[in-house]
Amino acid sequence: MTLIKVDRSTCQGYGNCVLALASVFDLDEEGLVELKRDDVEPGELDGLRRAAYDCPTESITFVE
Repeated sequence: MTLIKVDRSTCQGYGNCVLALASVFDLDEEGLVELKRDDVEPGELDGLRRAAYDCPTESITFVE
């Protein structure tokens, strides 16, 4: 199982994570990242890696 963590204190609401993996990430009413769930299926790993890589504030971390 892969566990995901987000740091809302550093998020600036760019939304790159949502574009990369909308099944896991969303933006709340304040425009900050929120998790729909904190794990991913094996087929979603590439999207998770893309979301973390594309986050300009490095607010997304995960452990495979």
